[in-house]
Amino acid sequence: MDTRYYIWLSHRCGAGSESGSYLLSKFGSPEKIYELTDDEIRSVEGLDEDTAEKLADKDLGYPERILEYCQRENVGIITPDSPIYPKRLSRIYAKPIVLYYKGKIPDVDDNVLIACVGTRTCTEHGFRAAYKLGAELAEAGAIVVSGMALGIDAACARGALAVGGTTIAVLGCGIDTVYPPQHEVLFRQIVAHGAVITEYAPGAAPDGAHFPVRNRIISGLSLGTCVVEASQKSGALITARHAEKQGRDVFAFPGRVGEDESTGTNALIHGGATMVRSATDILEEYELLYPHRIFTEHITKRKYFVSKEEVRAESAVRREKPKKTRERPLREEKPKKEPRPVKTEPKDIDTSAFSDVERAVYDALKSSTVPDEIRAAASETLGRTLGAGEVLAALTTLEILGVCAALPGGNYAPK
Repeated sequence: MDTRYYIWLSHRCGAGSESGSYLLSKFGSPEKIYELTDDEIRSVEGLDEDTAEKLADKDLGYPERILEYCQRENVGIITPDSPIYPKRLSRIYAKPIVLYYKGKIPDVDDNVLIACVGTRTCTEHGFRAAYKLGAELAEAGAIVVSGMALGIDAACARGALAVGGTTIAVLGCGIDTVYPPQHEVLFRQIVAHGAVITEYAPGAAPDGAHFPVRNRIISGLSLGTCVVEASQKSGALITARHAEKQGRDVFAFPGRVGEDESTGTNALIHGGATMVRSATDILEEYELLYPHRIFTEHITKRKYFVSKEEVRAESAVRREKPKKTRERPLREEKPKKEPRPVKTEPKDIDTSAFSDVERAVYDALKSSTVPDEIRAAASETLGRTLGAGEVLAALTTLEILGVCAALPGGNYAPK
């Protein structure tokens, strides 16, 4: 299959959208979708008008530039018909149509992958617990999956690497960007002893809306997700929510009552997540199912140490939004429109802390529960076309805030 058509389909549908999977199930291949006429595309039942309009654009210049870059820079590309595309991912909602990677993708479906996530602003206790967890999981034969973020994610990955284990990092930007930039060395180490993957094409900046969308891949690759330390507003809880929806196990480390960094993990345990104290508490769930992979007896009874300087560097995170990066030649320019006034919200819901996108999405929930229709209504409110990833990120945030509820079938409704 010509990879250009997969890149074209992924780019036109957008990250986090179910449209690509839906069209592939209906027509069989991206090339057949590409060959549809404008009228045929618009007549597809269940396809929103905005996506249909994008699919009507048959320009392959962008996919060709992406493909040339990947070939030149030794970046691998995985599509749903690739032999190494994980079956675990193929079963999740809004499966990624294209994955870009560096390193070596392990046999995901024949291994125990555990997602280890948590707050960027972790305590020293949390950092050490995460480092120890990553090391113990790797010693027992598990593969650690993370988002390579500051704090807990990085500590778990470093622990796995310290004992010669395999780890996978899922990025919220293009494979050509190391984010956060402090992790350039860690990026290279993961590539050498595992893989760094992303559904975002080279040139995609680390936009804040990308990270909640990529979290579904972190949990989708894994049999279980463990949250080590997280507040109630931590993005790690989004990964845990994705894991629950995907039918995967959720684990959490308990923390001291009243401490902000533990409110999220304690809430997960109160809500039914399995409480863990060590890697053994996680792996006993899978030891009998994967006797050829998991050997808890290989976990050494030793203490793991990292330097105080490393802990301070990981814990002292600047609380600022990712800076805008300069425009890259691989990115397509999009026309800018003046935003329209945002609709007023009901008086019983305080929306003062909502972003413009979250406010527009919440308003759209009053008239529809279908994600594509919510996206269309919110786009009309803002006067610009919202990406599927932006809408999914907003819906997830609203769900965490308790003003939105996920319904069966991937739909949403206001609470």
